[in-house]
Amino acid sequence: MTTYESCKDQYKTIIETTKDGYWVNDSSGKILEVNGAYCEMSGYTKEELLCISIIDIEANESAVNTNKHIEKIIQKGSDIFETRHRAKNGLIYDVEITVTFLSQNGGLFFVFIRDISLRKQYEKELLLSSKVFSTMGDGVIITDIDLNIIDVNDSFCKITGYVHHEILGNKPSMFSSGWMEKEFYLELWNRIKNDGYWQGEIIDRKKNGEIYTSETSIVVVKNKEEKITHYIAISSDITIKKEQEKAINSLAYYDTLTKLPNRFFFEERVNTKVASAKRNSEKIALLFIDLDNFKTINDSFGHMVGDKFLQNVAQILKSCVREEDIVGRFGGDEFMILIKDFNNIADLAIISTKITGMFTKPFRIGKDEVFSGASIGISVFPENGDSYHELMYAADTAMYHAKVSRKGGYEFYSAVMGENVAKRLEFEKNLRKALENDEFHMVYQPKIDLTQNRIYGMEALIRWVNPVLGFVSPDQFIPILEENGFIYEVGLWIIKRTLSDTKKFHELGFEDLIVSINVSYIQLENERFVIDFRDIVNEIGVPREFIELEITESQIMNNIEAALVKLDEITKCGVKISIDDFGTGYSSLSYLKKLPAKTIKIDKSFVLDIDKDENDKSIVKAIIELSKSLNKSVIAEGSETQNHIDILKELGCDKVQGYFYSKPLKYDDFIEYINTFKKR
Repeated sequence: MTTYESCKDQYKTIIETTKDGYWVNDSSGKILEVNGAYCEMSGYTKEELLCISIIDIEANESAVNTNKHIEKIIQKGSDIFETRHRAKNGLIYDVEITVTFLSQNGGLFFVFIRDISLRKQYEKELLLSSKVFSTMGDGVIITDIDLNIIDVNDSFCKITGYVHHEILGNKPSMFSSGWMEKEFYLELWNRIKNDGYWQGEIIDRKKNGEIYTSETSIVVVKNKEEKITHYIAISSDITIKKEQEKAINSLAYYDTLTKLPNRFFFEERVNTKVASAKRNSEKIALLFIDLDNFKTINDSFGHMVGDKFLQNVAQILKSCVREEDIVGRFGGDEFMILIKDFNNIADLAIISTKITGMFTKPFRIGKDEVFSGASIGISVFPENGDSYHELMYAADTAMYHAKVSRKGGYEFYSAVMGENVAKRLEFEKNLRKALENDEFHMVYQPKIDLTQNRIYGMEALIRWVNPVLGFVSPDQFIPILEENGFIYEVGLWIIKRTLSDTKKFHELGFEDLIVSINVSYIQLENERFVIDFRDIVNEIGVPREFIELEITESQIMNNIEAALVKLDEITKCGVKISIDDFGTGYSSLSYLKKLPAKTIKIDKSFVLDIDKDENDKSIVKAIIELSKSLNKSVIAEGSETQNHIDILKELGCDKVQGYFYSKPLKYDDFIEYINTFKKR
């Protein structure tokens, strides 16, 4: 049975309800399936179409060129183009083709066909006929040479939700969704300048804020002197069409149970990455994961529990790797992971240990508890192979050895992890002893209120100096603390030491100093965190209104619903919440409104080039305005020059933190800095 036939029942409803024509053809051009919309469009019956080839319908290209085009699509994987078809009655009409090629089972082409004859006619006549302009189904905008909108038709108003008077006099940028890159528009206008037209897809925004995909054609209107006088944009809302294409692609490329990439899609991605790795001398790895005792789970608890278990495993595996890595399911109890661009073999050992560690506790599925394990085989490019099949063989072989030698473990195909593993283990050993050996200390970076020219607060930052390793950057050891769970114990030490120092600052006369403490979401996930935090606050005695916890935006967005619950618990303790590194985590505005945060900290990556990059400046301005609209305080970190300070003032940011004022300072140095600052 072909992939097409196995998926037919699932996407039949989609293809039969679309207004666009749809067919499936093989590599020879023979039509295998067609919907009613295309039958109506072409005048053929379904039976007639299933007996002919696309060469019999194609009116633009010769048979030779059509076959060349098919080969081109096979290489690209998809294409969007315009051509002409010949109806049964001999009439030739314009169509737009959207085609996706799947390589398995000899190759299948999934094709959407839209009749654009009317649109093409309108474009040729430049829509200067007012009757056509007002009655056509596509939306139309007419602008002058300066891109001021001078007219729109009713269809455009219907698409966007605006009325005429709200649009006229504005520029088309009023519909911008913010999703399209600056480079996209530069290329668009370059094409219009050179060719006199542009055609493509744009993601725009309606009046109600809804995002939609617009299929748009832009043409220029010239006078007798060949000077441009107007621009005309013809657009249609193809959001539903895009969703239908996405649904069909999902059926072909993804496992229906776990929603992970299936075997075919995974193989395609690995082949693509192998080719890239060869060109760029990159390292990639495959992890072949086989679940232990899965048959027993199915036999003992039934397939429904087994399915739920597999869905849980899929989520666990995704949580153990980076977003750019790919987790796939091959069927049954076999999963694969493609690890891209890793640094050394030790990284793969850490990931594998993390995965196997997830199986040390039972899985709760409803009222049932199920026990399983994961055996992992690892292959590395290029050491263990330079193709998908070679790497798969190596990973599969290594997995077999792992399963035989020690269930619930992992094996490298090479069997030797190298010096990096030993170094990593030694590093982690030193890190675990750092707390008991008193190798950690705290430093404090002042926060400045520009309107009052005073230090109003400080951020507490941990530092590690090891007798052998010397100074170790937090970027090196904090991720490892988070990976092995030791961050919780170290985090409580940070809170206690920081609050003790803060109390001393208050007793020295700096009683209005607010302290910000960074908290990892791994700490928040611990069910005892709020209790332990509250106990330390009560023990030290720092007033809660002078305590702020900083949590990075990306960590909050990893599990927003759980974060909202935990952050509400913390705010009930009377302390403040600050969203750190804002702008890097893709926060939803609806969730941002719900977050009980009092402060938003602009990520330094946007501030560092604010005086050189207009995009960064625009982002910072938008964040400041957004924060103020939500009644939240805003602070910019990474403020390192006078230019930074001046621009931030200009944009309305009145609180800053950065090396322009001071680097992070030890306790005694911080006291000296405050006293010196007061004398300015």
